[in-house]
Amino acid sequence: MKQIDVIVAGAGIWGCTVARVLADAGRSVLVLDRRSAAGGNVRCETDSETGIEIHTYGSHIFHTHLDDVWTFVRRFTEFNGYQHKVLARHAGHTYFLPLGLTLVNQFYGLDLTPSELPAFIAAEVAKCPHEPRATDHEPRNFEEQAISFIGRPLYEAFISGYTRKQWGTDPRNLPASIIRRLPVRASYDVNYFSDTRQGIPLRGYNALFDALLDHPSISLELNTDWLSWRETPAGAALAHVPVFYSGPIDALFGYRFGPLPWRSLRFERERVAVQDFQGTSVVNYTDADVPYTRIHEFKHYHPEDAAVMSAPSTVICREYPLTWKPGDEPYYPVDVPAARELLALYQAESAKSPRVVVGGRLGAYKYFDMDRSIGNALETARSFLQENS
Repeated sequence: MKQIDVIVAGAGIWGCTVARVLADAGRSVLVLDRRSAAGGNVRCETDSETGIEIHTYGSHIFHTHLDDVWTFVRRFTEFNGYQHKVLARHAGHTYFLPLGLTLVNQFYGLDLTPSELPAFIAAEVAKCPHEPRATDHEPRNFEEQAISFIGRPLYEAFISGYTRKQWGTDPRNLPASIIRRLPVRASYDVNYFSDTRQGIPLRGYNALFDALLDHPSISLELNTDWLSWRETPAGAALAHVPVFYSGPIDALFGYRFGPLPWRSLRFERERVAVQDFQGTSVVNYTDADVPYTRIHEFKHYHPEDAAVMSAPSTVICREYPLTWKPGDEPYYPVDVPAARELLALYQAESAKSPRVVVGGRLGAYKYFDMDRSIGNALETARSFLQENS
């Protein structure tokens, strides 16, 4: 048997980054993934008719202000410079997100200047005499927190219905921490992210993962779930080897204390015989009576590809939030007190097994943007190397 120094369980962005850092440092790494291809939820596929790169598990846009992460990821891919812009549909009208001068002026039929916007929003908040104010008490739930930031009209139009669909409950049942800050931009900047470094890999996300794993010291085994593989003779023979695990932390311990709550998603894909369906990559549907939260149109992620952009057909995808149950794909951790208490129990169990390093979105029970996932993986792998040098 080939010598294996480290096992990486999960070939998503966190696991592939850990594997590459360890391999570059001279470790022999075995990467296992239960799916048939590497990439986790960033995995893409190409539509056979149009050549459009489809984000299989929902749109993923790389953006960062972290120098270390940007330097690392550009070793493996070039980016096309795509700048993400999101639209919102409410009551038959289309608005630019995030909340800023463009949206506020259109919604209220005004022509506010940057210096006038903060006072206007403060006045909107003050118009709600029965609503909580930050000066009265700390907001007790999601709704109170949001209204204390932007007032009730904007909250009802763009936040309330979307949140009910996204989380499957009344926003008053959600903790204020979910919406810790809701900035209103005092400018006409309609870029969704403030990071200046953003884009889509020029050759696609799958090529990025291929490049990360393209190292003579990395072996990849697909269709292999480490949780069951570790009980096989091959797994037992490597029981002494350190493991970097990025699966669900509760699954690691057989859901001993019960499953952690998640929100899941269902995607409904459609090829449409028009060149351009909605004019942008993502449109949010904020009204509660529309069953989906977003429509993705993937061709807009590669505006540099003339053949894709001019194709007479396009591919769209409607996104429907779902209540998660074991066996479903987990997407968003539900950050409520009961979940945090349950997570603490699993983290305490994990601390008893230092050979298994738990991380990534599922292992940490935390929603990471891609750059944060890479940054956490870099830190985790480098700490391991320092401790085991």
